[in-house]
Amino acid sequence: MILDRINKRTEAFLHGRGLVLHQVRIMVRNQVYLSILGTVIFLIFFYGPLLTGFVTGAVLGTFNFYFLAKLIQELVHVKKGAVTPLLFSFYIRLGLTGLILYVAIVYWNANIFSLLIGLSVVLLNVLIFGATLVGQKLKEA
Repeated sequence: MILDRINKRTEAFLHGRGLVLHQVRIMVRNQVYLSILGTVIFLIFFYGPLLTGFVTGAVLGTFNFYFLAKLIQELVHVKKGAVTPLLFSFYIRLGLTGLILYVAIVYWNANIFSLLIGLSVVLLNVLIFGATLVGQKLKEA
């Protein structure tokens, strides 16, 4: 019951931010949940560079995932010229991600392995989402 309310509020928030497709909202919502869960686990068991690395990776992965999901939804409806905004967005996000990773490693002394674990939360989210689709009956094209 509480989780249903949280899910509805989170999905309403994401819908208001431009994520109109239900499956995409579910993936972004689950990404946020996994990042929060991982952060809580790292808060309990680790500190210092390990915690900094995981949190930085999880936040970077979540923001990149969110912005990519939002952009893809918008570009699906564009008939011409969708490649240019996609590439522009990709390179901007790549540059900012690289800059933040550099700052995290050099100045914040983030642990590289925990940074990779934080970034891999996105992969875990996609794997879980794909596993839930295996049992569902999907329409054929």
